[in-house]
Amino acid sequence: MSMVVFPYKADDPDVAVANLATAASHPRVSRVVAVGAASTPLLDRVADGAAEVARRADAAVEVVVQDRIGDRRPGKGDGMLTGMRLFLASDEERVHFYDADITNFDASWIDGAEGALDAGYPVVRHFFPRASTDAMITWMVTRPLFAIGHPRSALWRIRQPLGGELALTRPVAEELMASEFVTRRSDWGIDTALTYAMAAGGHAVYEHYVAGGKQHALYGSLAELEEMLWECFEAAVETTRLPSPPPFEHVTEPEAPAPPAIAHKVGYDVESTLHLLAAEWTADEEEAAASLPPSIGEPLLANRRRPTFAFCDADAWYRALTSLLSLYRPEPAWRRVLFRLWVARVLAYTTTDALCGHGEAMRRLETTVQSYAARSGDREAGD
Repeated sequence: MSMVVFPYKADDPDVAVANLATAASHPRVSRVVAVGAASTPLLDRVADGAAEVARRADAAVEVVVQDRIGDRRPGKGDGMLTGMRLFLASDEERVHFYDADITNFDASWIDGAEGALDAGYPVVRHFFPRASTDAMITWMVTRPLFAIGHPRSALWRIRQPLGGELALTRPVAEELMASEFVTRRSDWGIDTALTYAMAAGGHAVYEHYVAGGKQHALYGSLAELEEMLWECFEAAVETTRLPSPPPFEHVTEPEAPAPPAIAHKVGYDVESTLHLLAAEWTADEEEAAASLPPSIGEPLLANRRRPTFAFCDADAWYRALTSLLSLYRPEPAWRRVLFRLWVARVLAYTTTDALCGHGEAMRRLETTVQSYAARSGDREAGD
């Protein structure tokens, strides 16, 4: 039997309770846990709903507050690690993780994972179509840095390395919880750490395709993602300094064209994002930006006068990332420079490739990551 874990922060409690009920009604699920970031009135509402779900379901249903496990900012990582700790103390043999805010969560998510686990795959990851301007940290940071740091590994081919929807067997969970690299990541970097650690363990990965997509709230200005960007970037940079994962089996279900509701969706508000490039430069930020290669640093510094982003095409972004690997420091000035560079890259992509239609835009994103792996592989061979 399986446990299902929903990390919860401040999502719609009605959606969260509905997802608890869906999981609790599944015949393969014996325990469902919502792991709250803190004790809040919203979490109390989830707990009340969970108690009602438990009265109607055969599965055990509970709500807990996450433990402090990692040494970074208390966040999603502590929630997932708390769920994994509860799982390892239980009798269940499999654990699923799903974000609490999925509005179209149904039994098919669990069915898909359980089917792959039954077939012998120890790790199952869900992936799904995304808006062409959604998942900009995945496309511009995590997968590129996996490709640059480990070009000959299948690691960078994993479709959604930041996805919080996955299922594991007990031996994999035990291995992850024994990894200091994983357990330190109490923040948004947890997904990056888990993806790398699963690959580093040589575990076969099965990617289950959810054709209907993941329906959840998108973002306004990219400023909403600034903290997540830093944390995911820093976790991904750390993986580039670790050994490349050994070969592992990687199976991906066939994809289908994105439904119109996803293909035509805008992942963020462009107008409210533009001003972020020029806002409030400090002397320390200017100094950090000036230490970048001139082809990157000079046009970035031009944003002190007016928003400028056309310079940040795919080639410039590769050069920016490879430079940041040696120059970046986890300090306020460098974090802001990273954020401004990323905003410039996302805006440059949005106003060029993303205008070519959903299918072509996604093809170009994938081709770009492939090209980064090829360039870094060639560089390694040259060394």
